[in-house]
Amino acid sequence: MKYVAWTDGSFKPSTNSGGYSAIITKDNIVVAKLYQGFTNTTNNRMELLGVIETLKYFDNPVDIIIHSDSQYVVSSINNGHVFKWIETNDTTKKNLDLWNQLVKLLKIHKVELKWVKGHADNEMNQLADLFAQHASGCMNITEDIGKIN
Repeated sequence: MKYVAWTDGSFKPSTNSGGYSAIITKDNIVVAKLYQGFTNTTNNRMELLGVIETLKYFDNPVDIIIHSDSQYVVSSINNGHVFKWIETNDTTKKNLDLWNQLVKLLKIHKVELKWVKGHADNEMNQLADLFAQHASGCMNITEDIGKIN
């Protein structure tokens, strides 16, 4: 059976902080809950980190379905846009530091990305949202030192 994950990102403009989360399952059993908060970040960076950290969790290549409510992430990958941005080093695109990391991980793992409607009646997506929100509100969170543009 494949691994299945639900990822999410959050951002709180009032505190300029965000968080990502990932809930990873195998055979319908939660095997990992990943989450971390950052300052000086954006929602899209947190959405990307949720997927990146999911794939970094594994020491060996895996088959995995990743659900995300981010059209930005899912469409950019599934429609092949990100591969063109990286190939041409399109510096007009935001978050290239994270896109580069993600593309490297996509070459290791067999990944199927699926879009799921956010804040809908999907228990695992709601759980991922809860952890992302929690991470963005934690004290002493890490500064996002990636390039934000």
